[in-house]
Amino acid sequence: MKKLLIISLIYFAVSGYNLTAQSSYLGFSLGASIPKGPFVQSEDLFSNGYAIPGFTICFEGFYYPFSILGFGGTLGFGSLYADQDVYLDHLVEYLNTQSSIPGISITSADEVNFESGFWNYVNLLVGPEISVPLGRFQAGIRGLGGITAAFCPSREMSYIAGSEEVSFVTKGSSVALAYSYGGSILYKSRSGTGIKVSADYFNSNSSYDSEIDVTNVYGEYEMDRTDEIDTRALSLTLGFFYFF
Repeated sequence: MKKLLIISLIYFAVSGYNLTAQSSYLGFSLGASIPKGPFVQSEDLFSNGYAIPGFTICFEGFYYPFSILGFGGTLGFGSLYADQDVYLDHLVEYLNTQSSIPGISITSADEVNFESGFWNYVNLLVGPEISVPLGRFQAGIRGLGGITAAFCPSREMSYIAGSEEVSFVTKGSSVALAYSYGGSILYKSRSGTGIKVSADYFNSNSSYDSEIDVTNVYGEYEMDRTDEIDTRALSLTLGFFYFF
């Protein structure tokens, strides 16, 4: 996919001398955010995101100083739900099977209190876009880079049985470098407005903290750890734009 994008960028740049200038535009898009890779996987408690498809909204603008080459950026927000049922089952299994945590005997996930939030992220990306005319349509490809602020789901689990108390908490936010690449088809109306269908692949990293506290007849146990998750998502959006 990356090689195809690079080859397309070179081809359009070389052949762009005989094309008319494309329209600069401002607008916003909204649609679905579909997690990919470790972000959607639900096998490893600490390195997988357990994310479920959510939504994304993006404000963007591109200025075309050359015939087919423009520059601009996007400000986007995404929110994805986390599969709390599968996560809780894996969490209970983890707590019961760790030799370093003595005496835990949670027989069922139904015995615990558990709450889980959402994956949220805000990204600011800038870069070039190459676009070619197809009548009233404008087909483009782009590659952007920048930063992302990611917020992991706040998860809280508690379990009390006799003298045994168990609590588990995850929380955290992080800022990391990010990049995206994708393509779009934009339709321009005679009134100076238009709509655009886009598909963009996004990649970044996020980190979060986990805390475990256990008290029982064997004593007390505490664990603090920080983990990273490869945050990838495919955004499929419909946008509304103004041309200038």
